[in-house]
Amino acid sequence: VPRVKQRLADLRDRRPCYLDPDLKEIWDVLQEVQWSANIQATQLCKSNSVRFPDIGSFDPCQCNGDCFGDVCSNTVDIDVLNETRTLTTPKLFETERVGLGVNTTTDLDVNDVVGEYCGGLLEFPALVEGKPAQAVKQNSGYPLLYNTKSTKGAYVYVDALACGSITHFISHAGDFNGALFELQTWSRVKVLVKMINDVKAGTQIAVHYGEER
Repeated sequence: VPRVKQRLADLRDRRPCYLDPDLKEIWDVLQEVQWSANIQATQLCKSNSVRFPDIGSFDPCQCNGDCFGDVCSNTVDIDVLNETRTLTTPKLFETERVGLGVNTTTDLDVNDVVGEYCGGLLEFPALVEGKPAQAVKQNSGYPLLYNTKSTKGAYVYVDALACGSITHFISHAGDFNGALFELQTWSRVKVLVKMINDVKAGTQIAVHYGEER
């Protein structure tokens, strides 16, 4: 997206040295809500024996701290990226309209990684008898569809209904400041929530999950 690429270029100009987002000043702007007892907290997806094709190794990128997807040598032509960071500063808060939501307690810049969209991986056949292949390619509720298929050639969803990370509670919005990015390292596939706007502490983080959300 041109406007996001311009924001990334602006960020490189104003912040030539990487600053760890977790070390930024924390603002006590809202009352944090405790983690839901019905959701098992996890920072990694449960594989449930789902496997992805191994795309092999790639040379370490030349990025220093930040890894910019628009210029990184490992992401210009393919969806692969070095291991990324997960922030600890986004917290759960009660929203006025949609229940629990995720707000940042620090200022965030475009390109900051909030975290991985975690849950349990599920496989579904690419072809369902009597239905077109795209019939199962939908995002709805908490399951999120990967673009990468499994080694069996099946569609793969990550279901965050019963377990997940802080990203489980990120709300859907038409006016969103974050986005979902699928990345792969070796045979490890993951979807990250990354900021596409600069936001101030106290801002609610939102993404667009698709029309079926």
